[in-house]
Parts: sequence; structure tokens; C-alpha cells
Amino acid sequence: MNAKFSVLVFVSALMAASLSGCADHTRLELSAKALSKAADECLLDVRDRKMKYDKSPSCTSLRTLSMQYIEAGGFKTNTPAKYELIAVQARETAWKALATSESGKPSLRIW
Repeated sequence: MNAKFSVLVFVSALMAASLSGCADHTRLELSAKALSKAADECLLDVRDRKMKYDKSPSCTSLRTLSMQYIEAGGFKTNTPAKYELIAVQARETAWKALATSESGKPSLRIW
């Protein structure tokens, strides 16, 4: 009975650990995608809708969304690459929106 109980406890602990890992990645994925969507909307607001960065709800939400991404485990050395790429692209899009807003030139390019 003791051996069966030990095996049951071990299997339960293993399952709990794997499920918690999935939950962490799910939160990380959702926060990365939310950050990306908001950054894209921010750029559309600034470039196409002629809003200033600080007046766009999408742009001003980026601070909170980036904090949620960081709290979910983003921007760390062990962050899975696919989520890190989504977040880095969102950051680049946000910088592009800010630069466009500040310059007043929708066709602002670096190359």
C-alpha cells in the first residue's frame, strides 16, 4: 500500500508540474499576443488615423500590457523564443508608432 501511495503521489506531482508549466506558457502566450495586437492598433492609430501616440488608447495600453507580459515570464533568458519574438516585434512596432507620432510623417523610414 505504501509503494502504491508513493507512486500515486509522484505521478500527481508530475502532472501538477506539467500543468502549471502549461498554464505559465498559456499566460505568456496570451500576454504576448495581446501586446502585439495593441502595438499593431497603436501604429494604425498613429499612422492611418492621425492620432498622437499619447492620445491613442492602444498606445497608452502598451505599458500595462508589457508589464503583464513581463510578469508572465517574458523578456527573460528562459522565455520561449516564439513568445519572445512576438513581444520583440510588438516593441519595434510601438517604437515605430512613437517615432511616427513625434515626427508627424506617416512614411517615416529608417532605410
